[in-house]
Amino acid sequence: MKISLVRIGNSQGIRIPASIIKQCGFEQDLDLNVRNKALIVTAAEAIRKDWQQTTEKENEQTPFDEKGEWEW
Repeated sequence: MKISLVRIGNSQGIRIPASIIKQCGFEQDLDLNVRNKALIVTAAEAIRKDWQQTTEKENEQTPFDEKGEWEW
């Protein structure tokens, strides 16, 4: 597939057809990398994926301030 760069303010961009976005499973955030003059676009992983569940599990095992030593 051949596409053209489009002007976006002072920058340039590309339009990705909806069918390709769907096939790649792209959502809001993407990772861009350049290798050997090729642009590689991949779906970005959530940086803090599963953070909430992990901290809740750890707090069950070792509750924060279980001795009541902290003052707020």
